[in-house]
Amino acid sequence: MEQQDEISALSRERWELDSCPVDIIAIGSQVVYGTVGLSASVPVLTERGLKVAALPTAMLSNLPHYPQVHAADLSGPWVADALHDLTALGIADEVSTVYTGYFAGPAQVVAVASWLRMLLERRPQLRVVVDPTLGDYDVGAYTDPEVAAALRKELLPLATGIVPNLFELQHLLVSPPAREQPVDQIIKDARRLLSGRCQWVVASGLEGQDRQHGEDLVVTAAEVTAVGYERLDVRVKGTGDVMAASIVAGLHQGLGIADAVEQAGSAVRRRLEARRIGRI
Repeated sequence: MEQQDEISALSRERWELDSCPVDIIAIGSQVVYGTVGLSASVPVLTERGLKVAALPTAMLSNLPHYPQVHAADLSGPWVADALHDLTALGIADEVSTVYTGYFAGPAQVVAVASWLRMLLERRPQLRVVVDPTLGDYDVGAYTDPEVAAALRKELLPLATGIVPNLFELQHLLVSPPAREQPVDQIIKDARRLLSGRCQWVVASGLEGQDRQHGEDLVVTAAEVTAVGYERLDVRVKGTGDVMAASIVAGLHQGLGIADAVEQAGSAVRRRLEARRIGRI
């Protein structure tokens, strides 16, 4: 393995314009036009000075909310082969974090989980952050219904942490969708996902009773931290991707999970406010 890593490093030094070590492997959807999936998360990570290897699970011309969209899903075998290529290049052994988002089908989840199991055998401290991109209340589910079950069985036990919204949390637990739930129940549900390697769950985007405020709950086995904020009246897509990527960046740079969530929430709201006043 050491000799192979040396050969890979020399090859990258020869062929790559930027042969610096990779910090994050990010896995998810990508759009030609738009700010969702990898097209939202990768810029967030690179703005924070991190180098990203981005592996697409699906390619779309634009958001499916528009009148016309063309899309192609990458197969499970292709995803598996691409990950093994990253391993052969030495990239899998230098990153701090593997961060997953949208999966088009369960075969992709199985491919990533199988690869992660092998990687974690030699890198047990590797950070794995899962953003279970399943849908939201305003649009419903937007991926194969079998993805939630595959995540629950294959990937969540390998995760260091999970970043679901309430809709996704309920789908992971096969609970009836209910936008309004007592906080105690949300905490109880989040803790049901703390199995295997999983140390924390961030239940994001919860609405306050006055509808003017919201909060993100950082749930561990021992404690709960609520990060509150004032809600902005915007309905753009991609805020969850920006949030999750910002959390990953904060963790990479040494923040604890509660501080990373607070910083990420502030980053999302700055972008929303800039959009509202026409700066972006």
